[in-house]
Amino acid sequence: MENIPRQTSFGCFSLKLGSIFTALLIIVYSVLALAQCLAVLNVLPSRLSPEDTDAMVSYGVVITVTAVHAITLFITAVMLVGVLREKPHLIKPWVVWTSIQVTASLLIFVFWSTTNIISHSGESSLILYVVEFLCLTIRFYMLMLVASFYKQLEEGRDETERLRKLISPETWYSSA
Repeated sequence: MENIPRQTSFGCFSLKLGSIFTALLIIVYSVLALAQCLAVLNVLPSRLSPEDTDAMVSYGVVITVTAVHAITLFITAVMLVGVLREKPHLIKPWVVWTSIQVTASLLIFVFWSTTNIISHSGESSLILYVVEFLCLTIRFYMLMLVASFYKQLEEGRDETERLRKLISPETWYSSA
């Protein structure tokens, strides 16, 4: 987490407000993505034959994407509670999970775009690449905001512990 660039604010707002905005936006996105996954599951054939590998792969992809969005929804809800109560241990799982997601998305984007360029596939327009890159950039910015707020809380907690030790009743008279 030390490698994530640090932010000081969310525009002209605080990191806490940026983290709350991030959590709410991702919760809405995850709920909509889960609804879309359930709609896709209803369209797929209900009975599969051993020869129907395309449908099996489709089921596997949809179930995997559904599981990822469900985990994201849960971890983001926990992160929102952690932000509101200023509990850094509730924020850290979201930072780790989102770091993994952003890294995987970046690798998939690079692989997908490279494959399309090498195979000269004219099916993908430039706007698709731009939108995907923009989504990755926004997701990385959200990660930076929440990670910065997490670091801010951790530093505040360390400072509080240091001050508590400094003014503890056992040591206050010996510090002079």
